[in-house]
Amino acid sequence: LMLLVGSLVVAFMANLDVFPWWAVLSAGGFAGLTPYMYILHKRQRRLIKLETQFPDAMDSLARALRAGHPLGTGLQMLVLEAPEPLASEMRLIVDERSLGNSWDDSLDNLAIRVPLVEIATFVAAVKLQNRTGGKLSEALGRLSETMREAGALKGEVRAIAAHGRMTGLVLTVLPIIIATVMAVVNPSYLAILWGKEAGQSMVVAAGLCLLAAHFVIRKMVDIRL
Repeated sequence: LMLLVGSLVVAFMANLDVFPWWAVLSAGGFAGLTPYMYILHKRQRRLIKLETQFPDAMDSLARALRAGHPLGTGLQMLVLEAPEPLASEMRLIVDERSLGNSWDDSLDNLAIRVPLVEIATFVAAVKLQNRTGGKLSEALGRLSETMREAGALKGEVRAIAAHGRMTGLVLTVLPIIIATVMAVVNPSYLAILWGKEAGQSMVVAAGLCLLAAHFVIRKMVDIRL
């Protein structure tokens, strides 16, 4: 899909005979990255959902262990009761275990599929309990409390960073709006740019720099704890 989108944009812009070759290739490269950026966005949203759902899942699992159920039964209860996408991840653990995998391998696969600190801590706690013993329910209870505190802090950070993202969006859209208004009110004012090859190159370069600046601002305000 990346190759298809990039090729279509390059072919369309090349047929216009307006843009220089480097602008056509740059636009095709940015367009080709669009499907990949969409997948990254969907992945990030899924990880945020898992991060939000995991403390409640740890509480449910701790209660099941206190009631005398084994770990496998507690995970099966999560499969039935937990919302998506957490239920699907728990189902994969149960399925791998039923097919003969060890608990360590199944939990390690979970940590690989879901690269979250909370998941890695849960996996380490269960593996340590399997080796040394102890009350896993108490460890999971304390882990859920720690996750909630960390989640509240991350929520505050995201709220603060949202102002920076909005500022970046405004700074990106504002020049386009101003240029559009000027083109409607006084078309001859910007027509000189399109009448010469140097002006066309300047407009395309300005657009690419504007797009690059938008991603730079988003990266600057992407604070990770």
